[in-house]
Amino acid sequence: MNTAISIRTDLRPGDIGRIVTLHGEGYAANAETFGLGFEAHVARTLAEFVLDNGARGRVWLAESGRDLVGCAAMVDRGERGQLRWVIVSPAARGAGLGKDLIRRAMDYARAQDWREVFLETTPGLDASMDIYVRLGFSVMREQTLPLWNDGRQSVLTMAKRLK
Repeated sequence: MNTAISIRTDLRPGDIGRIVTLHGEGYAANAETFGLGFEAHVARTLAEFVLDNGARGRVWLAESGRDLVGCAAMVDRGERGQLRWVIVSPAARGAGLGKDLIRRAMDYARAQDWREVFLETTPGLDASMDIYVRLGFSVMREQTLPLWNDGRQSVLTMAKRLK
């Protein structure tokens, strides 16, 4: 990746589809767990963010030229924020972009004066887990839920207190 990366926070027409595509392609190597059902789950949650939540919160989009190479969002959940859609394309990994996007999201959460930030993830995403733990998130709950695959998926809810 030779092009400089720029980050913007305004959602534009086409961005929802680009975020869904980034997730689908980014997790394609693990299609057994993260297949088309996962991609549809991401699409549904993004649609809910815009349609049901009024896009309350902020999304950070990292672009290299015309390509979307990273994303993170902080969704307004009232007294707390939810960190969502954190992903960096395989070509852009290893340069600290994921940490930067999450740092921006956490700074935003603090500026909103929220008491806590939470996120949901799945076991096996070791690089993501390492970042979350280093940033002070801890597992609050593990449960098995029917999600995007035909079976049931283990889901970790992690949280970090801000106050």
